Amino acid sequence: MPILSAEGFLDTHVHTGPAPFRRIGDTIDIAGWCAEAGMSGIVVKSHFEATITKVYHARKVYPDFPVYAGIALNRGVGGINPLAVEQALKQDARFVWMPTIDAVNHVRVFGAAGSFGNIGGGSYAANKSSRGEKGLYSVLKGGKLMAEAKDIIELIVEYDAVLATGHLSKEEIYALVEYGRGKKLSKIVITHPEMQCPNLDIATQVELAGEGCLMEYCAINCMPMFQSVTSEQMKEAMDAVGADHAIIATDSGQPFSPKTPDMFRVFAQVLHEKGVAIDDISKMAIHNPARLLGVTPRNTGVKFMKEVSGVAQDA
Repeated sequence: MPILSAEGFLDTHVHTGPAPFRRIGDTIDIAGWCAEAGMSGIVVKSHFEATITKVYHARKVYPDFPVYAGIALNRGVGGINPLAVEQALKQDARFVWMPTIDAVNHVRVFGAAGSFGNIGGGSYAANKSSRGEKGLYSVLKGGKLMAEAKDIIELIVEYDAVLATGHLSKEEIYALVEYGRGKKLSKIVITHPEMQCPNLDIATQVELAGEGCLMEYCAINCMPMFQSVTSEQMKEAMDAVGADHAIIATDSGQPFSPKTPDMFRVFAQVLHEKGVAIDDISKMAIHNPARLLGVTPRNTGVKFMKEVSGVAQDA
């Protein structure tokens, strides 16, 4: 069994500090770790703000390492706010995440906005709002997709960006995908379908993949703190959806998670040892994320590490 390297991997889901939630490092720290590991790039996500400025400063320190920005539509940017999205896209944001920790569906699952219930309470406890839970967000109103959500989709199409579904419900996801496909939106990511929200069953994932969506399977969800699924269940979903319709990412940055390149490497290693083919890992960790971002990956396939006296070293 080969020892996999994270070299060339492109991670579409990385959290960095500073943030109301505790993070393992800031954007410069994490970009440095990933650059040192030879990764092809990272997409920096924040539940609290557009990551334009975070990415700007990381690029200044690591000009040869690709770091991409995005915006998540929570309270920090006014929720489902086309004006905030437009400003972010004008500044080269590449991902637009629909509401996450302030989504109505997130509150339904975890009990409160801006928290994850009993999961990682020490790292997440600091984000309780003193203003209550006003401003929870859904893309639906009266069962119909809101005009603001439609406007945002049209902006994403105009700027050739990526729509990610965040922590929305199955019904909300279907509404977004239907409208997006009608507007010729070609880049739709179903954010961690295996997580407690949205918690999509495999049949739904297969159906959405058939609509051209990419399932984004995240390492954090089969690791100790979250463990929404086992690695076997993750593989089962990947097998059903097919590697052509999936990406793997970390959703890393928490104090209880490893550094991003280590987390990505271990995730890929576990999947391979559970039976996922190397070619499929190449598609999900390298080629499909690169295609989403319209870039050329650092290398064309998974690299391996060599073992010297029982100790893995870069090959």
